[in-house]
Amino acid sequence: MNLSKKLFSGKDVEDALEKASLYYNVNPELIHYTVITTDNSLFSPLAGEVTIRIDAIGKSSKGKVKPEGSEKVENLLNSWFKLAGFNVSSYFSRVKDGIEFEIKGEDEELFLDENGALLDAFQHLVNKAVTKGSDSKPVVLECRSFRFNRVKELREMAKKAAEKVKSLGKPYIFSPMNPAERRQIHITLKDDKFVATESLGNGFLKKVKVYLKKKK
Repeated sequence: MNLSKKLFSGKDVEDALEKASLYYNVNPELIHYTVITTDNSLFSPLAGEVTIRIDAIGKSSKGKVKPEGSEKVENLLNSWFKLAGFNVSSYFSRVKDGIEFEIKGEDEELFLDENGALLDAFQHLVNKAVTKGSDSKPVVLECRSFRFNRVKELREMAKKAAEKVKSLGKPYIFSPMNPAERRQIHITLKDDKFVATESLGNGFLKKVKVYLKKKK
């Protein structure tokens, strides 16, 4: 990848890395970097700011040990893709919140249409097929950093909804979401002192309600 911009600054390394990941539209784990400045001077206008230099963007060494059963998941997904006529393949990527597989191929765009509906559908099916027990890590399907970017979008949506609830005093209800998306809303607002969240409805897709907490 051509590194058109190499220096990124933020309040800490994580913040600078996040800016770099958004600029290049890649997961932070794929970015190899070096911290080149850390300004801790009390009177500096850049006090506490960190600057990193991007050395390369490529495969990450984090989480690269294939967990047991990952090849089975790859083979299952690839057989489904072939039967459905999609020109894509799945590849084990990493282990984080779940066991992540990257979807790559000529038909990638189809998996991103309608807000990742096809990506969600295959993720739901493969988890039904291979995930057993509450202790099992879920399978996560990623394509062109769609979920990474979606998480950021959902967190911003959650914050804006909370502000609206606080200012208007009325609940805000999100359109139906899958479990992973609902989780991001709940996590983002779980420590908010003024609002609470709850899922509404039954089935795979549920709405999320953001509402004011009752005063004690």
